[in-house]
Amino acid sequence: MKISDLPTKNSLFRNENFILLLIGQIVSNLGSAIHSVAVVWYILSTVGEDSSGIFIAVFTMCTLIPSIVFGPISGVYVDKLDRKKIIWGTDLIRGLLLLILGIFTYYKISPLISLFVITALNSFFGTFFNPAVDSSIPNIVEEKNLMTANSVNGISRQLVFIFGAAIAGFLYSYIGIVGIFLLNGISFILSGISEMFIKLQSSKENGGDMEKVAFWSNFKGGINYVKGQKFILKLLGFALVINFLINPLFVVIFPKTIKFTLALGAGEYGLFQAVFSIGAVVGMFILSILPKREKSYRLIQRSLMLQSIIIALFGIPIIPVIYANFTNYSVFIMFCILSFTLMIFNSLINIPLFTILQKRVPDEYRGRFFGMFNTLTQGIVPLGLMVVGFLSDMLHSSVIFIASGLISFALTIWMLFIPEFKEF
Repeated sequence: MKISDLPTKNSLFRNENFILLLIGQIVSNLGSAIHSVAVVWYILSTVGEDSSGIFIAVFTMCTLIPSIVFGPISGVYVDKLDRKKIIWGTDLIRGLLLLILGIFTYYKISPLISLFVITALNSFFGTFFNPAVDSSIPNIVEEKNLMTANSVNGISRQLVFIFGAAIAGFLYSYIGIVGIFLLNGISFILSGISEMFIKLQSSKENGGDMEKVAFWSNFKGGINYVKGQKFILKLLGFALVINFLINPLFVVIFPKTIKFTLALGAGEYGLFQAVFSIGAVVGMFILSILPKREKSYRLIQRSLMLQSIIIALFGIPIIPVIYANFTNYSVFIMFCILSFTLMIFNSLINIPLFTILQKRVPDEYRGRFFGMFNTLTQGIVPLGLMVVGFLSDMLHSSVIFIASGLISFALTIWMLFIPEFKEF
């Protein structure tokens, strides 16, 4: 079967395969949105302020380390096995694991250890799910609809997160962390069931018989492909440093600032997280109505600069001498405005870059590439989490925000001198 034989339609929204994939992700993403906000608040409430930075860092490392270790390996299997089975199978497994976590937590069977272990297992199966989805979208939509498909997929994810994050704090108060684990588990199972009905070409039909092709030969082929792409290598270097600086801000510094500096509750934290997603949706909408352009260099470069400035601005209102002139809620409103704006520019960076990579990488390398890309870009994050988590228990949050913004801005200036980047 050829890709052209698949039942795609000219209209993206009449493409049954894309809609089924979208619905499956919406259901599971809703549970994940509620889960992600509630778990952070659960840890903050359980361990207290003095060691919360390290505990949140450990939790996030349980999410990242399996993807770092197994990401490149999983990409080989994604290219050679049935991507559809990988997508729905891993969703079902993750759903069952979350149900088990809910039971363990209810009976107080080492709740924090259970959380960390099952989080790591979920992340392991996610290393197969994510590149399978990323690699499948170009196979079920026409190339002219690829940018729109990525935008719609991203918008749906953010809209679901807006709703999920907004109600997470209130659900945490009413059904507790156990109820949230069970809710998330059910959402993954429902997602897996819907994904069973997707019509997707098996990679085996494209010459990918796993029994005839040596695993390490495929793995090495993926590495050699990436090594031969100078632009991608430089982009990875930039992404490593940015992820080291920025990712820990979202994971550690923001929740600690909301709970301990501003003395606000889980409801406000959930609303704050929702504002991030609202900004991302607006950014994706802006991107969808901008005139089509052959090169995205200027848009990405300017958005990177503005993103760096906004990150530094987060630190200004919580500098102690300035913070004394404001109320907690006035600073919270400032944070929401900055968060909304930050995510607009973040979307104007991520979607064009991701679309460039999808178009540039051939289908036979796509699974391996995205597996390695996710691994390499996330590989530095655990170190960043440990460093920033440790610093957050020693330094004021304002110092970390301002320093991160300034370093990010300097790196963006450095990108001006990369000739390959100007070609895109």
